[in-house]
Formats: sequence, structure tokens, C-alpha cells
Amino acid sequence: MTITASQVSRAHNLKITTADVHDNVDKSIMAQDPFANTKSYLAFLTLQYYFLKDVSALYTHPELKKYIDDLSSRQRLAMLEQDFADLSTPLPQIYLVPCINNNTDFATALGWLYVVEGSKVGAAMLGKQVQAKLNYNAEHGGRYLTGPGAGRGSAWRNLIQAIDNMELTQTQETALIEGARQAFSRFQNFLTHVYP
Repeated sequence: MTITASQVSRAHNLKITTADVHDNVDKSIMAQDPFANTKSYLAFLTLQYYFLKDVSALYTHPELKKYIDDLSSRQRLAMLEQDFADLSTPLPQIYLVPCINNNTDFATALGWLYVVEGSKVGAAMLGKQVQAKLNYNAEHGGRYLTGPGAGRGSAWRNLIQAIDNMELTQTQETALIEGARQAFSRFQNFLTHVYP
């Protein structure tokens, strides 16, 4: 591994090079008015469930674990599953084979992780909406979005710092960006399935 992050941080470059697909995802979700009522909210949770199940192998990925000490504890799938239980709704049936597994190359997996973990930052704002509009919170129905809020920002900053400090080859730099773009595209595919 030979290339380190330069004047423009690697994480900032990731943000720039994924801005178009990220913006499309954000607009597509909010266009559905996900917190209008419980039915809309359950559709939103279904979308999140498809994606988190799809990427669950990131949190046991052996190479990622070498660089991110708290990797396994970052997983939010259990909170999401509890939200479905709170709302007396069975878990959605998975319909696609996951793209990510423990053999996914490191840089690609890191790009996916950047997207999944970055979604937690936006989740804090969405959590306020679900509390205000539907009265779901970290104790009932809104666990995935609203809790645990403490430490969310520092966990994101720690990940960004880790990404910026890694030494990567040019091939890995390219794979990192491509992995992040793949993750946004995969989420968009799930979005189209949930909201045809």
C-alpha cells in the first residue's frame, strides 16, 4: 500500500464523488413522505431492513475489523428488528442475495461501510421527525432512528479519521469510491422495490 490521503482528504473526496447518487437517494426517500402515518413509516423501515440485511457482513469483515476496533458494535440491525416487533409487524422477506460478504475486497467493503455508517448522521434528523409526527422513540418503534443518539457523531468522526489515515494503492482508491457508489445504487434498487 503506497498512497496516503493528500491535501483534499479521502473522506471529503468520497463525499464529492458520491454526491449525485447520495442526493438522488435522499430526494427519493423524502418524496415518499415516510413519516406521514404508520403505514408509510413501515415502508421506510422495510427499505432500511433490506439494506441493513444486505450489508450485515460488513460488521464481521475480517480486514475491516483490523482497522475499526468497534466495528461489530456499530451494527444497527437488532434495533431495526425490534422496531418491527414494537409495531407488531413481521420482518420483511429478503428477496436478493447480498452483494457483500466476508470475502469482498477490503477497499470496496470500506466504501460500502462509509455509506452505511454515514446514514447514521442523517438518521438523527429523521429520528426527530418520527418522534414529532408519530410519537415513536428510542423505547418504542423508533429505536433504529432515535437511539442510541449518544456517540453517533464521534463514531462517524472516528471512522472518517480512520479512512483518511489508511494507506491505499491507486487501485484501492478507485475501489473505495466504486464501493461507495455501489452502496448508494443498491439502496436505490431497494427503494424502487419498496416504492414501485
